[in-house]
Amino acid sequence: METRNSGQYCMPRAVCAAIWAASAARTCSRVNGPPTNLVSSGSPKTSQILSWSASLQRLNPMRSLFKKYSAIHLFYIFPGARRIRRHARPAAKNGGGSNLVKFTAMNSKRKASDFEVEFGGFEKLMPFRIKNVLMVASLYDSFLLADDDRLNEALFGEMLDSGPRAAPKITRVASSEQALEKLERGSFDLVIAMIQVGETDMTDFFRKLKAGRPELPVVLLSFNIQDINNIPEGARQLADGVYLWNGDTRIFAAIINLIEDERNFEHDAEVGVQAVLLVEDNIKFYSSYLPVIYTELLKQTHIVMAEELNPAKKTLRLRARPKVLFCSTYDEAWHIYSNYKENLLGVISDIEYPMNGVCSPEAGLELTRRIKAENPDMPVLLQSSNAKFSVQAGALGASFMYKAAPDLSKQLRGFILRYFGFGDFIFTDKNGSEIARASDMHTMLKLLQMVPLDSILYHAGRNHFSKWLFARTEFETAYNIRPKRISEFGNPEGLRKYLIETLHQFIYKTQLGTVLKFDRRMFDDTTPFVKIGAGSIGGKARGLAFVDFLLSKSGDLETRWDGVTVMVPNTIVLATDVFDFFIEQNNLDSLMNENHSDEKVAEIFEKSRLPDYVTRDLEAVIDKLRGPLAVRSSSLLEDSKTQPFAGVYKTYMLPNNNPDPARRLAELEQAVKFVYASVFSREARAYRKLNPLIIDEEKMAVIIQQVVGRPHPSGRFYPAFAGVMQSYNYYPVPPLGAEDPIAHVALGLGKTIVEGATALRFSPAYPHNLHQFSTISDFLANSQKKFIALNIAGPSAPPRYDEEPALTHAGIAAAEEDGSMELLGSTYSSEDDRIYDGIANPGPRLITFAPILKNEMLPLADILKTLAALGKEAMGTNIEMEFACDYDPKTGAAGFNILQMRPMVSRSPVKKVTLRDINQENVFCLCPQALGNGAHRDIFDLIYVIPENFNPLKTMDITAEIGELNARLGAEGRPYIIIGPGRWGSSDPLLGIPVKWHHISHSRIIVEAAYGDFVVDPSYGTHFFHNVTSLGIGYFTIHQTAADSFIKWERLKAEKPFTELAHIRHLRFERPLDIRVDGSEGRGAAAFT
Repeated sequence: METRNSGQYCMPRAVCAAIWAASAARTCSRVNGPPTNLVSSGSPKTSQILSWSASLQRLNPMRSLFKKYSAIHLFYIFPGARRIRRHARPAAKNGGGSNLVKFTAMNSKRKASDFEVEFGGFEKLMPFRIKNVLMVASLYDSFLLADDDRLNEALFGEMLDSGPRAAPKITRVASSEQALEKLERGSFDLVIAMIQVGETDMTDFFRKLKAGRPELPVVLLSFNIQDINNIPEGARQLADGVYLWNGDTRIFAAIINLIEDERNFEHDAEVGVQAVLLVEDNIKFYSSYLPVIYTELLKQTHIVMAEELNPAKKTLRLRARPKVLFCSTYDEAWHIYSNYKENLLGVISDIEYPMNGVCSPEAGLELTRRIKAENPDMPVLLQSSNAKFSVQAGALGASFMYKAAPDLSKQLRGFILRYFGFGDFIFTDKNGSEIARASDMHTMLKLLQMVPLDSILYHAGRNHFSKWLFARTEFETAYNIRPKRISEFGNPEGLRKYLIETLHQFIYKTQLGTVLKFDRRMFDDTTPFVKIGAGSIGGKARGLAFVDFLLSKSGDLETRWDGVTVMVPNTIVLATDVFDFFIEQNNLDSLMNENHSDEKVAEIFEKSRLPDYVTRDLEAVIDKLRGPLAVRSSSLLEDSKTQPFAGVYKTYMLPNNNPDPARRLAELEQAVKFVYASVFSREARAYRKLNPLIIDEEKMAVIIQQVVGRPHPSGRFYPAFAGVMQSYNYYPVPPLGAEDPIAHVALGLGKTIVEGATALRFSPAYPHNLHQFSTISDFLANSQKKFIALNIAGPSAPPRYDEEPALTHAGIAAAEEDGSMELLGSTYSSEDDRIYDGIANPGPRLITFAPILKNEMLPLADILKTLAALGKEAMGTNIEMEFACDYDPKTGAAGFNILQMRPMVSRSPVKKVTLRDINQENVFCLCPQALGNGAHRDIFDLIYVIPENFNPLKTMDITAEIGELNARLGAEGRPYIIIGPGRWGSSDPLLGIPVKWHHISHSRIIVEAAYGDFVVDPSYGTHFFHNVTSLGIGYFTIHQTAADSFIKWERLKAEKPFTELAHIRHLRFERPLDIRVDGSEGRGAAAFT
């Protein structure tokens, strides 16, 4: 007799009429009011298919939910019935009763991954929200309920606890006419009508209201039970609920929550949201009981949510709180149970209510008997005003609660904690004696390794583990555990291992891609990303957190390459409010306006105290993290798109190997303080002066990470290699294009690259093309000769502000002794003047990366290409990334660690600048590889390193002379152009001039030039270069003499020096120089005028 129509079901008129008659012939009468709802269903039994994935990758946590529905859920709702629906509309006229509602079938093709976006899909839960409430009440009733402000305030407090939302707005009207008028003009989600509103005919009012908006929920509210007993039958059937006001304003929040739960549950159940089934027909009781249930459920949800340390995720997860499914009859209750048994935490039921259309004094017992026969472990709480039922309830395996008990709320709380999974997980033996209890996931993971196997088997066989996870809204993990059967494990210990691995993946997955609040109890060496304090984590840490998030949302990226895991090192960040507290607590504010030397500032900071709570947190860090630590700056302005501040602030590497934990803590605190002190350094001050900032706008966060690498018997600690990759190539050499990423890599710590020492340059797009090594002599002369490592042979001296005693430099022979050349080395044969890949042959070793770039022992090029594209797309601009790779030669496994990702400063010109009309005869400097854009006609000064006086061993002296002239010109407000050999800003004085920013802070154009045989590759992998270009300073690179690339030294020598020092010559001109940089073509020129 059923009619199928596009996945929907309608009930024939005859069947409707029969059931309508049964519902009308009610025989159950109570003083507290008659039952109002009746539901019946001929729907097929719900079938739920839960898929399970047995294979869990340690570094590739599950990213999809496991529950899918394959069956069609049927809801036949009759006049007066409570509706559980998402979209309801009147049936066709020939479908039977006028109020018959039909529901669309649940979409069995919907994937859990549809919900998986930034916060795991929780933001898509509860799509239906009540935002505007129309209250129809006389002026007197409105006064009794409370004035607008008090009611709205109470409602706001209750609704805020139930999830991220604004409290519904309440609009008052005093008559049905005004209500209908408001509904015509405005949008409302709920109507609450007092039973006595003047001469209003409620049946006629509801009929008119439903005719225009049949889906609009309407509830009746009364001050006394007698008025409820006098509600016209027509109004009762049209209402979506009847409630009694007993002075508790929480009833309004309960009504709103209840309607939202009923409308949203079918949608939310698809991703595992749980519910409590409440069966009660006593209006007086449920009106006071519903607020109590919601209060307890929300309170317990908040308590377990405290484990979710990220505030944003915590707030969103409140949307997944357990819902309440409320009904008043046996038939309705069984229908809900049958369809949603997999989503029910438990059942709370009265004992006497309608069953098959007739009031049954033991309907609740029969419902319990039927549920327990199918699922003995389903928690059921029976409640009655007759205490005699406690014995029968116990015999059925149900709990019992006496409705008149003075501690009703306390008993309800106890039941929820014990049976719904909200409280501690209590491991018991077969006799019920407590063995241990777990209050959170970390404790649970530890106890699973310790408690007797019999206890684990007992709880697993009763779905206690999955129920505990469901209460914490961890549906994915719960659904992964629940379908497993003990018999599936050949050895019972296999179950223990499975639970441990599954919960380990849960902890990893929930933390991945998220910045968590530091918790000393939960922190260990597997915690991915946490912050101490409540402030900002700063620019550098923000970039790391973004990369961590990208990896967590990029499918299989972390394990895409066999044997290689792509990751962000576990990170602890001291937030900027810790810096503020430190400055204020130690009265250091005055340093912002004082001009102390760096050494003096460092001394002051070293004697100052960190906040006590930070010291205690750092003690936990030292206790859990063994091995070298990196302490890095992460200021508010660092790594921004316009002010990168790269390398301006301090970074320290700590061996962290002193046997005395107090010494290790003191060294860590000292490094943190020195990072704070670097905010007030000369270099930082000079850099900030070129930005529209004041010093107190800058705040410092600090990153603490374990250093990537491995220890060697020599006492050295370092990664297999480290590098810097840029997605944009400033100086492409064919076949490379500007959009082909470029990388610099070196053996050992990345300090080699970012400070301008020798490294290998290649493009991941063309890994076999090494332009810097076009000949064998290039390899011999320009390949890396030294690397930087940490000395961990024994406790080293603590760090000083400008010194890291633990850092050591070693030669390539030392790397071979350590066994670190397998991936990177080649061998030169003098006999046939050839270079052979690998280190099998005798001869001098060279760092060529040939085993990686040519023989692909490690897919470095593909990894860098992929990350360059991903980072560029995600950040919306070109990016620069620092990385380090650890490699185990025994297993071949590698860990590719992303240490930093920041936006590159765009080289796009603001306006077109041309070199075509410049006076070619007066040009003394022409550059085919220039960065920047603009025409400069206000520069009268030029400084250059005298070529004939240049000695690579005197670069430190040259730096001092440049700093002296820079200070003098800066005081006079005179910008200048500076020309010098090799790499500006290199930490290796043999490769260029090791200036810091404050040495050249007033320069407008910087030129790197070849001085005879002193030719060094450009410095654009360094922090110094990144900062210079970000400030819009023109940067010329002239490494050969040609028609389009030269410096006319004779013309410069012919000019009379304004100042001449031992190594530096300063020229001043009467007329300004004509300096132009064409950013669109990458060309620059400087000419006399």
